[in-house]
Amino acid sequence: MSLYVAEISGRGVLAFEAANDVEATTRLADTLLLRDLRILQNQGRSLWDGVSKMRLREPNPRELEIWQTRRAAAASSSSDEDDKSWRVFLIAVVDPSAFDDDHDYDGPGD
Repeated sequence: MSLYVAEISGRGVLAFEAANDVEATTRLADTLLLRDLRILQNQGRSLWDGVSKMRLREPNPRELEIWQTRRAAAASSSSDEDDKSWRVFLIAVVDPSAFDDDHDYDGPGD
């Protein structure tokens, strides 16, 4: 398996393993992944706008370190170490749909 980084607008966003370039390209085109990339945000912006070109490349040393650290942490807390669909976001992400705007807190006596 080789490690691939999905780069969007010049920044490495996601790392994952694939057997070869064809498998990596197929994984990057996954409908659920593309949905996540449009929903998840970094610094108030979606990771992907739905039209910008994504490219696959090898990780740089910092991205490799992030991958190894997060993969080791997940392996120690999970029973499924061989999950080939596992991926690591290389930047901080927020899921804005996880926030419930229906119950805003206005303080005591709300």
